[in-house]
Amino acid sequence: MIFIAKIPALKENEEDRGGYAMPLTSRRKFLKISGLAFASIITGETRIEAATETADLVLTKGKLITVDMKDSIAQAVAVRNGRILDVGSNEAIRQYIGHETNVVDLHGRTVTPGLIDSHAHLPVFGLRENGAWVNLQSSESKEEILDAIAARAKRLPSGEWIYAWGIQDITFSFMDRHDLDRVSRDHPILAVHTSGQWGFANTLALQLSGIDRNTPDPAGAKIGKDSGGSPTGLLIHYPALYLVRRKLPVPSYERYAEALSFAANLYAAEGVTTVHDNFFFVTEISSTNPAEAYLNSLESNKISIRVKLWPYIPNVREARLAAKELFSNRDPDPNSDYRALSLCKKEKASFFFNVWGGWKMAADGGGPSALYYRNPFGLPMHREDEFQEMVRIFHKTGQQISVHAVGDKAVDLTLSAFLQALKEEPRKDHRHRIEHALSPTIKARDLIAKSGVVVSTHPQWIYKWFDRARLLQYLDRERGAVPLKSYLDRTIPVAFGADPPAFPLYKPQVALWQATARVTEKGHRLSSSESISTQKALRCQTMGSAYAGFQEREIGSIEKGKLADLVVWNKDIYAVQVDEIRDLKTEATIVGGKVIYGKL
Repeated sequence: MIFIAKIPALKENEEDRGGYAMPLTSRRKFLKISGLAFASIITGETRIEAATETADLVLTKGKLITVDMKDSIAQAVAVRNGRILDVGSNEAIRQYIGHETNVVDLHGRTVTPGLIDSHAHLPVFGLRENGAWVNLQSSESKEEILDAIAARAKRLPSGEWIYAWGIQDITFSFMDRHDLDRVSRDHPILAVHTSGQWGFANTLALQLSGIDRNTPDPAGAKIGKDSGGSPTGLLIHYPALYLVRRKLPVPSYERYAEALSFAANLYAAEGVTTVHDNFFFVTEISSTNPAEAYLNSLESNKISIRVKLWPYIPNVREARLAAKELFSNRDPDPNSDYRALSLCKKEKASFFFNVWGGWKMAADGGGPSALYYRNPFGLPMHREDEFQEMVRIFHKTGQQISVHAVGDKAVDLTLSAFLQALKEEPRKDHRHRIEHALSPTIKARDLIAKSGVVVSTHPQWIYKWFDRARLLQYLDRERGAVPLKSYLDRTIPVAFGADPPAFPLYKPQVALWQATARVTEKGHRLSSSESISTQKALRCQTMGSAYAGFQEREIGSIEKGKLADLVVWNKDIYAVQVDEIRDLKTEATIVGGKVIYGKL
């Protein structure tokens, strides 16, 4: 291999020495470059080229799926100071290899941009997965669930709380307090459906929470009661669940931080480099305020992946308070639940807006409480006028709004509120989001496209839940469930999120597979009319999710100048059979040029 050093033309204060234009003060630098050039001839690998910025890391001889505007395929990428210095052919990238560059031969392996999960809940995901809570995801029958809770009860002293998460049956009659009383009358127990939308408490938990026959239903929620008026243990929607959750023991700062890190590492192992925590509780499952622990973990880089936060706001009163505390330039209220966020914004504005996503609220629940026109049991989270007022308050702050809306009626209510707010105060590129949107009406899809709204949804939902959802089966035949092709054909921005712990399957490979395959757990393959290609699915999971968080200039593709978030895979996602996508393995996950999982 011949090394050619690029030498600048003769300039003022330079002399011609042997035909080379050389600054009088640069002989040592030239000799150093010459020595490296000679070494490169000996080794056969060019290590540096004068006047060219050198990389910290170079990945070469691979297949790089860039997900740029042209869906380009490259061979190599150079990284410096956490950003992509250049991407292109092996020959083009060779110029960035310096004496200290870490050069990795990919041997043909495939690299994609880091995957971005647009909808997850890291603290509760971590608490479920690390054993702090009883994980019921692998338990199907009532007896299996009760056995899992009983096993925890045997290890705990009387009086200690048991919190379990992951019931998968979608009927409100699946369990009652008497079932849980059979496990223990000495431990207060709360067992929550995997969606987080409803759950069941035993008698002791109800008593400690002050729930009896005289307790009224909280706004937007319902307390299950039998024919005699006594509580059954059923609690529907967050306000009802919170009556019990607020009595749970306060997680320590350390335990909260550990749960965050645990969940982030699970994601990193699957190629996810950024997560949108799209339901960040400012006041978590108890009276503690977790925002400080969350923000400190992010600022100190104790979480391996990038995170953006959308705090969940439960009602109009809190909406007014949160908007005032965070976006009115007032001094932080020392007694406010929003103090940690407000202080962060005031004292560390750059960091705050790096992790701030926007506002989160909910229009309906899920499963039997989802607000569909054909569901007589659908339960709205707010009165329509209150819902519109919350959207109006948040829109006026100039921030993004993200709304949980599962059912078609919930989607329509959300669109109506968005459009009214935009009419009163027009704003370009607002990117207000609808989360879930499992089967909107055709009219709603057209309206979403015209209004600049982003859809964040979950194709993996088809695999795990479609067999159980009779209403969605009907709507799928009528207009399509999780209608990805309909969205993209209308140029609606689409992002993918796994929604853990609400959804049991957090691996993005399942979403990428299901976006095309559309096959249920029982093997029923849906019509391909709403299928999209693997290329389009990968774009939704990368650039689509980046766009949903105003991050498309920084992440989502392998392009010059962007942050170096990359994934090395064991197989080529574009070459394997569709049903093999679910089994893809991450060999290395890179965030900002640093390997956070696996090895190169």
